[in-house]
Amino acid sequence: MDNFFSFPSSDKNIWLQKVTEDVKGKKNIEEFFQNIDGITIDPFLTEAELSDFHEPLDRLFEVVERGLRLNIDHETKNHEYIKRFLECGASALQLDIKSGIAPEDLLSGIFAEYIFMHLICKDKDQALLFSEYMENQYKDKSTLTFIQVENKIIYPLQTIICDIDVSKEVIGPLSIFLKEAEEKIQEAKPYRCILNVSIGKNFLLSISTLRAIRILWENLVAKQGFEGDIPAILTVRPEESELSSDPNQCLIEMSYLTLSALIGNVDVFYGIHSSQETNHLLNVLMMQHVFIEEGKLDTIKDPLAGSYMVEQITHKIVEQVWQKYLEGENSK
Repeated sequence: MDNFFSFPSSDKNIWLQKVTEDVKGKKNIEEFFQNIDGITIDPFLTEAELSDFHEPLDRLFEVVERGLRLNIDHETKNHEYIKRFLECGASALQLDIKSGIAPEDLLSGIFAEYIFMHLICKDKDQALLFSEYMENQYKDKSTLTFIQVENKIIYPLQTIICDIDVSKEVIGPLSIFLKEAEEKIQEAKPYRCILNVSIGKNFLLSISTLRAIRILWENLVAKQGFEGDIPAILTVRPEESELSSDPNQCLIEMSYLTLSALIGNVDVFYGIHSSQETNHLLNVLMMQHVFIEEGKLDTIKDPLAGSYMVEQITHKIVEQVWQKYLEGENSK
């Protein structure tokens, strides 16, 4: 398989520096792309639609920068790096690939995504097809959000989303989650599953619950006999109503949530998009920054990894939930 990205320089840092310098101060992306050697993009939106794309473009190159940090092997035949590249850059594009929530500025987000697709597949028709597909999905409030790259063609694939609220109770909601997930898997046969989890403020219980969810999902996939790997992406999204308006208390609560997410090994930690509370927003931004910085480490040392309490709680959650699930199966 050929190089997906066709960088004009073999030195990734030099190329990144070049495109970053070129884009500064330029609002007309058509002019910008015409002046980059090695990349051919023919934007086909109107002048009015092109007028304010400098911000999405900045996010686009933030995506490129993040992708390069992953030490991507551009000659590999495995398309896994493309998925990781897109996942880590979703927020930078202002297009929430994981949750299926449309951004406020839908057009600019989709167009930035289109540009990025174009960088990969060098195929205007395929990129346009993908951007139109995404736009239609958002209009329908659907959740078909993931892509696969194979032979330089972009294929939107089906994704199911499960919301799990274990902020007040664990066993019951997880048992319901398994039944719902089983039905969705049988109907959709998805490529990915997104598990949106609302956790409580009990630190050890939250960590154990997040770990238990992964084990339960693996058990469910194995029981259904699916071929290949169907990994779930585990996300934590703080609820505005659950956070204190007091700045100090809010900071403590956000710290608990973030540390639980980190040590529980979640994939995504979201902020509160709708909150008008300044303290909420500031604390969320700070916690997200901590999450991103910690995520750059090769490994995250978990001080509780060998903890008897965490291991026991995790085991009990899995055992009780799986038993309830099997009892429901036998009663059919």
